Amino acid sequence: MEIFKNLLGLLKSEAGMATLNLHTYNAGAGEFDSAIPEFWSERLFDDSIKKAFWGARFEGGEGSNKPIITKDDFTKKPGDSIHFQVLSQLISSGVTGENTLQGNEDKLSMSQYNLTIDWIRNAVSFTENLERRVNFPIAQVSRQRLADWMARYIDESMFTQLITTESPDTVYAGDAAAEANLGDNDTFGTEEIDRIKLALQRKGVLPISVKMKDGEELEMFGVVISEIDEYWLKGDSVWQQAQRDAGLRGDENRIFTGALGIWNGMLIYTHKAIRSGNNIQGSPLRPECRLSTSLASSGETTVTVGTNTKANYTKFFPSTGTLRIDSEEMTYTAKAATTFTIGSRAQGGTTAAAHTAGALITLRNVSSQIGFGAEVAVRGWGMKPTPIGQTFDYGFENGIGIKAIFGQVAVKDSTGNEKNYLLMKSYAKNPGTI
Repeated sequence: MEIFKNLLGLLKSEAGMATLNLHTYNAGAGEFDSAIPEFWSERLFDDSIKKAFWGARFEGGEGSNKPIITKDDFTKKPGDSIHFQVLSQLISSGVTGENTLQGNEDKLSMSQYNLTIDWIRNAVSFTENLERRVNFPIAQVSRQRLADWMARYIDESMFTQLITTESPDTVYAGDAAAEANLGDNDTFGTEEIDRIKLALQRKGVLPISVKMKDGEELEMFGVVISEIDEYWLKGDSVWQQAQRDAGLRGDENRIFTGALGIWNGMLIYTHKAIRSGNNIQGSPLRPECRLSTSLASSGETTVTVGTNTKANYTKFFPSTGTLRIDSEEMTYTAKAATTFTIGSRAQGGTTAAAHTAGALITLRNVSSQIGFGAEVAVRGWGMKPTPIGQTFDYGFENGIGIKAIFGQVAVKDSTGNEKNYLLMKSYAKNPGTI
């Protein structure tokens, strides 16, 4: 008993029964006040913008000569506009010899570009019972998946702007003069990269300013392609030799991060399709999905490609077009999240046939490539991605989500033309059965 009293006395302090020098939230004098609620907010934005294809490596402020011009204005509300200043090149001849410069100075041609921002939100909900039964931290995993979703939203929104919403100048692979003429010999290769570069130069596209680690400044353009185009490009013997000769370049410059390679001053990037098991959604560059139920050779009016309406399997396909299933082509006149409405069968010289569930569906094997320079688009944030939560039934039902005020749009010139990028269309036949 005496030993216990002595030990208890050692643990006592002037404050009574204090033990260790605890650092609780209240006792911390508020020094963790900002860290606790905002930690996930900052990590959410960092994870999202780093994972997005059109993310951090392409971003820069006004006048930076980067592909995506970004600006934050946290005074703005949903529906408000963020104003961007876009600069053009100096175009005068200057003066020579002893000719007078005063009064003949060039002028920076500056125009204001306005971007309307709006809410974007998503969430995941679960019960406490589920949280206790699963063998992983469901809240933590949900946060990571929400960051992934935000990255996809940024990319899909940008690709939709560049390919579908706008009507940019378009060139074609091989010797095709139009999309309908694309065939097996019109795949993407080094000749197509050269054609894109020439078209960008003749269009007057601003090049991307790239500073190397030795101080050298290069002017380059970029091209983003699908993974199927990557496959065909890698089969080009000229490309193979060029990459062997190129070596490692610009390893400290983030615009080189993830680049497939360099050809003739063009940085090549691959944007891959979205896949979840057999539920393929493809990508904006090469739309894909799979037949969900078998299709007879005649008498059918609908192509069914899934059952989960939230997945929206057809979202990368245009509102009307021509599908290819196995060796048959068929037109469609409308689409929904899980179906296409058949217009005509056996198109393009093909023969109507029965197709089994799981068959790959493409947009007639046609893919898009985007050739781009600087100031392709503007991106604005009125609120960076912020955590939100919801609780019901005395805390038994919980939801974790994100919200942001955000917008992005392609830059146009004064005549309404997309000034710093263009599209190429090529034939991108699936090389295997997967």
